[in-house]
Amino acid sequence: MAKIYSNEVSEFYSKPTKPSAKTLKRILDFSKAYKLVRYKDLEFDSIQN
Repeated sequence: MAKIYSNEVSEFYSKPTKPSAKTLKRILDFSKAYKLVRYKDLEFDSIQN
């Protein structure tokens, strides 16, 4: 029984996953466009095009 479980686990976790270049570009573009402005005790956030 232990052999079956160890073989299944090794097949599923053999290759680590990484985000694609397109995903990273979208995240970085969004972070550049996102602005947070603080005025006294208030916070205003906006996404600028």
